Amino acid sequence: MATKKSHGRSHGFKHKSRSVMKKDSPRGVSFLLREYHEGQQALVIIDPRQHKGLPHRRYHGKVGVVTKVGRRAITLDVKLGDKSKTLITRLDHIKPFGV
Repeated sequence: MATKKSHGRSHGFKHKSRSVMKKDSPRGVSFLLREYHEGQQALVIIDPRQHKGLPHRRYHGKVGVVTKVGRRAITLDVKLGDKSKTLITRLDHIKPFGV
């Protein structure tokens, strides 16, 4: 006999990412005018207005080193614990570190 499923609040992806993905203020197009170069540091800030190229919420607030620059996307090397992960994300979800 299976246990009864609770009807409380779901604790899935939508619930967990709610604090990260808030639409607080309107955003201009200045992020498209920024130029990134290989070796430069970039900060991963998830923008919920753009769902394409959305990185996982565990990378929100992490700093990575730009390894490859494309037209719409950027490849970053992000340190996560002992490992270095390769993150491919759109320009919407990053900004230069220290700016």
